[in-house]
Amino acid sequence: MKNLLRAILFISIVSCQQATTDTPAEVENYEVADTAPSMYAVSLASAESSIKYYDKLSKEALGVDPIRAFTIRSVDLAEAIGLPSKYLNKAEYHHVRIYMGLDSTTSQFKIFLTPVDSARLSKNIPGKDVILRGPYDGDGDGVAESDGQYVMDFSKSCPNACDEESPLNE
Repeated sequence: MKNLLRAILFISIVSCQQATTDTPAEVENYEVADTAPSMYAVSLASAESSIKYYDKLSKEALGVDPIRAFTIRSVDLAEAIGLPSKYLNKAEYHHVRIYMGLDSTTSQFKIFLTPVDSARLSKNIPGKDVILRGPYDGDGDGVAESDGQYVMDFSKSCPNACDEESPLNE
């Protein structure tokens, strides 16, 4: 879970590109190569399909429109993983939105993350999703397979990726 939160934060803070193996706590001038393909990415079309499938099944099961996404401030993500807020000074975006989805072929729940531009949650201004564009590495082998629109996919669900002793995992 720690690794998932760190990955989400690093991606949202530093132009949403794949990070090097160094972390901001280890390197004062943390930089990310703009040409590195993102390894936590899926095509926009794939994310849209999973989100729509989740919405459809949720509406059928609950009879109401489901909660589709959550908008989170980068400072809250930083606090959650203990990252000093000084690393947020260079952030291009100060919010991320996490959409929920369900893969129709595997029945795996998914979460998709995208940066959010110009959100002001205290004033009920949702901001605009920033759909990323460029090379991305959907299977994580370090080789860009596509060059197009994508969102981040950080799906590592419980019980496989959770603290078994956490009171939240009972």
